[in-house]
Amino acid sequence: MIALAMAMAITTTLMPVSVMATENTTTEAAPAAETTTEAAPTTEAAPATTETTTTEESKPATIGDIFTTDDMANNSNKPYISLGADLSAEQKATVLSIMGITEADLAGYTVSYVTNAEEHAALDSYIDSSVIGSKSLSSVMVKETESGTGIRVTTVNINYCTVDMYRNALLTSGVENADILVAGPFPISGTAALLGAWNAYEAMHGEKLNEDAKEAALNEIVVTGELNDSVAEEDKEKLQDLLDYVKAEVVANGLTDPDKIKEVVQEGIDKYDIELTEDQIQSLTDLYGQIGKLDIDPVKLLEQAGDMYDKYGETVLADAKEMFETVVTDEVKESLGDAFSTMFQNVWNAVVNFFKGGNK
Repeated sequence: MIALAMAMAITTTLMPVSVMATENTTTEAAPAAETTTEAAPTTEAAPATTETTTTEESKPATIGDIFTTDDMANNSNKPYISLGADLSAEQKATVLSIMGITEADLAGYTVSYVTNAEEHAALDSYIDSSVIGSKSLSSVMVKETESGTGIRVTTVNINYCTVDMYRNALLTSGVENADILVAGPFPISGTAALLGAWNAYEAMHGEKLNEDAKEAALNEIVVTGELNDSVAEEDKEKLQDLLDYVKAEVVANGLTDPDKIKEVVQEGIDKYDIELTEDQIQSLTDLYGQIGKLDIDPVKLLEQAGDMYDKYGETVLADAKEMFETVVTDEVKESLGDAFSTMFQNVWNAVVNFFKGGNK
């Protein structure tokens, strides 16, 4: 458990790679949050423009920061790849270039493909088919990382789904300890990229993720995407704070009762001073009711996406601390004596300070 706590204390997150043009662009770039489809553009697509935002400055994104040459050469840690089945040869070359590999390199990787029919089968009950489009273009590279490093996401040419949306949905579905690159050949919505991420992750681990969890994750990325698309630009950060707050409260307290979840949603709305319609409130209530039934481990929530928690307090930290203490056996505590209490407090304080911004 010491190793787990220390791993939690060094969890890192890559910030979003924003896109400056949209898929269906003509002469002017549309806002990054505009909903687009995965159909091919009617005019020549703008070149991929990416930007990595950090806490200190903005600088050009380098995929090599995550998917290094050593990883590519090391068969034991090669990323797994899922490609959109409708990519043209030119589009495929663009996506592979973003991933830092070539067509010839693919023979050395485990590669799967997602069809447009699969996208519609998974998403039609959640989102208008026009958003999904008629072509499967979203492509994903997934690399397994050490336990405790959490879920880190980078996007290139994705202008609808945000990094936080992906991370939350991946966490809900049961994905752990992975660096994930989501890319399009030109700016696209990216709504179907979850399917590719799951394909690659399941191939990597040799087992399927829980289907109920995947259903909840699909609903999550659709509901949160629609909300993000509906609010003003200045309210998007408030909305993300609200979503993180509600999810943490639901997970930490094991909430499944719709009335209690709706109360938490309203608390978050008041806390972050954001306006939602009754229909939107009900959508969130239904979504987090679905997530509440998954019985997500609060320790995993903290370990896999700990940077989310300095936004709303110590709800999950408190639960994680209690669970951390209880899983250490009495025999271990007795053998360490006072040293256990001192060690635990020091480690825990480091974890809390990190997630509350003490090490920024």
